[in-house]
Amino acid sequence: MSTGDIGESLVGAYMRHVEQCSIVIYNSFFADQQGEVDVVAVKPGKPDEPSTVYLCEVTTHIDGMNPTLIPRVPGKLTRLRAFAELTFPDENYVFQWWSPYVPWGARLNAFKRIQEEWAEEGRTFELIANEDYTARIGELIDRARATSSTTNEPAFRMLQVLTRLRGAKPAL
Repeated sequence: MSTGDIGESLVGAYMRHVEQCSIVIYNSFFADQQGEVDVVAVKPGKPDEPSTVYLCEVTTHIDGMNPTLIPRVPGKLTRLRAFAELTFPDENYVFQWWSPYVPWGARLNAFKRIQEEWAEEGRTFELIANEDYTARIGELIDRARATSSTTNEPAFRMLQVLTRLRGAKPAL
């Protein structure tokens, strides 16, 4: 794993251990332009069916998503779609943006408008934020609790350790 970002590691671990993706790649850079995809995960399809490719942007601003990011979101998503179509032309795509905390108001509304625009184009875009983010990390914690196998995702390994602490449990 080549990511030093714990938020990206959490998303990659979710993709591998919950979504059952066999390939998880971090920080895939575009060959001919500025930008990268934070997490790309591939879940193979059944024989003669396309794979599902998850293309995830990850913003881990723990005090709330920085408002200066919002104007850049449409461009990032356009590059994400172009990357998907170029790199995985015949596969099914799932576009996601993960963030533990997107404040209610203008920032969350901006994502809702983008989702509506994508829906008008017949595409789907998922915002995994706030309660949904928490629920998915809860699923990942349950998986970490259920297995002790060594893993290459630092966040998953940390969850394995935290779910096996002995003695009085620290409050989060």
